[in-house]
Amino acid sequence: MTEPRTKKEAPEAVNKVPESLASKLAYITGQMARIPKEGFNTAQKYKFVRESDVAEKVSALLAEKSIYLHQTVRQHSMTELYKTQSGNMMWLCEVVMEFQFIDGGTGEASPIATFVGHGADTGDKGIYKAMTGAEKYFLMKTFLVSTGDDPEADEKVDRAVAASGAAAGPRVVRGTQTGVERGGKSETVTEAQVKEMSRLTKAAGLTVVTLIPVINKILGKSLPTDLSSAKLREFLASLSSEDGGKLISVLASPFAADVETEETHTEGSQDNETDTFSLV
Repeated sequence: MTEPRTKKEAPEAVNKVPESLASKLAYITGQMARIPKEGFNTAQKYKFVRESDVAEKVSALLAEKSIYLHQTVRQHSMTELYKTQSGNMMWLCEVVMEFQFIDGGTGEASPIATFVGHGADTGDKGIYKAMTGAEKYFLMKTFLVSTGDDPEADEKVDRAVAASGAAAGPRVVRGTQTGVERGGKSETVTEAQVKEMSRLTKAAGLTVVTLIPVINKILGKSLPTDLSSAKLREFLASLSSEDGGKLISVLASPFAADVETEETHTEGSQDNETDTFSLV
């Protein structure tokens, strides 16, 4: 007599250990390849990585791993820079944002990361530009996104630092430059600094009217905005080497790309209001 068939026992369930949040973030880091520079700044003529390209790629990977990114604006401030020729105030906005990853499956949360963002605008977009900048660079630095930019290959900043003497005070190497005292120290702006200020003001598209408020803000001066080009050149040529370095550092920073980009100027305006300012 044959024995009845017994029901095949089901294999024991395998206890699968949930993937950790760190492991998921490491996976996303590995998926983030070099992002091409699809954006183009028509005023300053350079390409850049768009925030939308970074956010779209990261958001898809975060959703794949059920990770939520929590963002909070902890602090924000607005500083008056100057009035544009149309009468609008240019504001420099700063935000301090906190970011935290939260695993939707386990509830595990990452440490809070703090990032600062800046944005300049004449309307109500300054704060949002600052928020976008903070988010963009938080994501890029967190996931090691390469854009092809190498800070050590940035010749513009290198020239600015060399002219400003920011690393070791207002000193120059060669003692043959105008205004340089024995030992290489210069109390007034050097010829190299003058040339660098001229190059940077041209690159930023600054006029006398738009440059003066920046000078007043950075150096704590009170120059009138109707100052002639000749008088402004005299003033800049009389600056101390230290103040010249401060101005060069600001003009060489990303902020310069946000300075006065309005293209609507009044017909018949004076030359110092519409022509790009030059020291040389």
